[in-house]
Amino acid sequence: MAGPRRLAQEDGWGLGASLVVAFVLLAMAVGALLTTRGSVQSRVMERSLDLQEVGQLGRAFSDKVSLANSALLAGGQSLAEDTARARQRFLDTEERLRTRLTSADDQALVEEVRAAEQAHDTALHALLNHPTPGEQTLARQRLARAHGRVREAQAQLEQKVLARLARENQAALLTDRWETALLLVASLLGLGLASALAWVLHRRLNPLRREAAASAHRFQALVEGVRDYALVLLDARGRVASWNPGAERIKGWSEAEILGRPSSVFYTSEEAATGVPERELARALREGRLRTEGWRQRKDGSRFWAEVSITALRDEGGMPQGFSVVTRDITEQRRNERMQELLAEAGRVFHQSLDPDLTAAEVARLLVPEVADGCILYLLTPAGELRPRAVTHVQPEREASLWEALRRFPPRAGMPPAVWEVMRTGRSRLDVEVETQDVEDSAETDEHLVLIERVAIGSSMVVPLRAGRETLGAFVLMTARGHRRFTQADQVLVEELAGRAALALVNTRLLREAREAVDLIAVTAHDLGNPLHALQLLLSKVQRAQGAGRDEDVRQGLVAARGQAQRLGQLLHNLLDLSRLSSGKRALDAAPVDLGELAREVVERFAEAAAQAGCDLKLEVEPGQVGQWDRIRLDRVVTNLLSNALKFGRGHPVTVSVSALDVEHTRLRVRDEGVGIAPEAQRRVFERFERERTRKAEAEAGYGLGLYIARQLVEAHGGVIRLESVPGRGATFTVDLPRMPRPVEETSMAEAPPLQQ
Repeated sequence: MAGPRRLAQEDGWGLGASLVVAFVLLAMAVGALLTTRGSVQSRVMERSLDLQEVGQLGRAFSDKVSLANSALLAGGQSLAEDTARARQRFLDTEERLRTRLTSADDQALVEEVRAAEQAHDTALHALLNHPTPGEQTLARQRLARAHGRVREAQAQLEQKVLARLARENQAALLTDRWETALLLVASLLGLGLASALAWVLHRRLNPLRREAAASAHRFQALVEGVRDYALVLLDARGRVASWNPGAERIKGWSEAEILGRPSSVFYTSEEAATGVPERELARALREGRLRTEGWRQRKDGSRFWAEVSITALRDEGGMPQGFSVVTRDITEQRRNERMQELLAEAGRVFHQSLDPDLTAAEVARLLVPEVADGCILYLLTPAGELRPRAVTHVQPEREASLWEALRRFPPRAGMPPAVWEVMRTGRSRLDVEVETQDVEDSAETDEHLVLIERVAIGSSMVVPLRAGRETLGAFVLMTARGHRRFTQADQVLVEELAGRAALALVNTRLLREAREAVDLIAVTAHDLGNPLHALQLLLSKVQRAQGAGRDEDVRQGLVAARGQAQRLGQLLHNLLDLSRLSSGKRALDAAPVDLGELAREVVERFAEAAAQAGCDLKLEVEPGQVGQWDRIRLDRVVTNLLSNALKFGRGHPVTVSVSALDVEHTRLRVRDEGVGIAPEAQRRVFERFERERTRKAEAEAGYGLGLYIARQLVEAHGGVIRLESVPGRGATFTVDLPRMPRPVEETSMAEAPPLQQ
């Protein structure tokens, strides 16, 4: 290879030198010809100007003669004045000709014209000074002779200038002929040199051209054949200048779509916003080469873990020309490495977290984006419903779409089929590729279908959270369409994590329930001790009043003692309900119940307590609110809500209303106009042992067993309970109950997680 190239270089240098010499000679000849031509054209121009001045001289004399004749016809009084300007123009032109025509013959002819004009002017004035006819005749003869001499001298001068102009034109024509001939010779010479150059190039450089074409073809085949690496060339500004099929396969863009776009489109939105792409290019330019790993983004928004090598490209002078970027998708390799890390990290979470719901939610976040692009964690509520506890996705807009779909179309029994099937069988389900028909079947409405399609699910996997024979919930994992697909290895990993998460969920719940049992003992001792001590004091007071014969004090003491006894009874009922809820047994004894009549009974039972609290207790009932409910359990709900309203609405009106919500639901409302509940505390009032310190003192406020139990019993009937409150303007508790609730007997967890949004 070195020999032919060196020979081609030597031939190239020789041919180049020959071309340079030929072109220099040709340039010199053309330059000389152009100089000569310019000189000839300059002389032709000078002779043309001479001829123009001679003509101007004749026109000035003719103007003078015409003006003189006009003056003579008018009497000759203004002859000198009329002819002065024309004669001056004649004299100026004569002076210019004297300067331009430097030869002796030309000067003589100009002088002759000048003398003849002077004689003509003298004869003209003499004609005016000889009034006799004879003298005038003589003057006219002299004037005519002078006029003829002027015309004759001017004609001779004009002929001489014309002859000189003709000679110059002939010389210019000859020069043009030489120029044409020289250009023809130069063209022939150039054509010959081009033919010789083409012949030399064809003979000497054709093998090198074939070798270069073959080498380029081999390189192109090599670049296009690389499918596991993305080979990208960037210009000096960091914009894509070249793109191989491997880059299209890995990153999703076609060459036409990506050329000219900045390299920041390959980075995640977070890194692009913080300037990571520019910093990496600057570092590669400074160090020459940069190797790095990190998340990169495809055209469809999905992410992959990439190994990237960036090399700065420079010209011979060291000036930056661009960058070569080699990218390899090592997501699978990193996933295998991260499996053990995930298991270890999950173990740390399981041991550190004491909140069972947060434990499972943290595992869901660990799975994204290491294993999946998106994850939904469903947990089973005591009412037998699946509620999403955590939703996460690598793309915030798709995560928002998932939350919107779950908020507007909450999962119901049988929807989505895959999740309920996994909950029923306890076995995982893997869909390597989600079909369009499966997506359409899982959608409840067209609007629901649009929200699901925004997520662009390509592969999905549902794994149950199972501890022993109990299924607590399920992980729903998904990858983006056109992205990687789930494998059996992914399923094994997620099942291992789900098993550990379920076990940790049960353990943390048992631990929390054990701690709550200890707290319950302390709470019970405190809450039972207060009314018991008050009851003892009241009975002692009644005993003393009876001995003293004060009947009114006895009556008041017995009423107060009865109130404390009712409080003790209510606390005991709450403890009994709490015990049943903690054991997971909530069987309902449903029968036809008129909720309005039930509310009336409770209100009558609290009439005396309301009077003591200074509350105007009102009841508003719409007739015919009958449903299949557990009377005893609903009595506990109304009792707890009304007791809570009287306690915190002391001194203000309290209203209990029962009305129809729609054909299938009945609404119960208990409203007080007391101090209200702060917004930050409203989310916690239905939790176990939650107390609202902002309403009353701690000793009076008590613990939130009543509201917690009310919520559990309402949900056992398939209903919902919610709170509306403005601080300082009271609180309203609303219960919506289906008239035909689904009986539920749960043996799982005793607390349902709130729906996050």
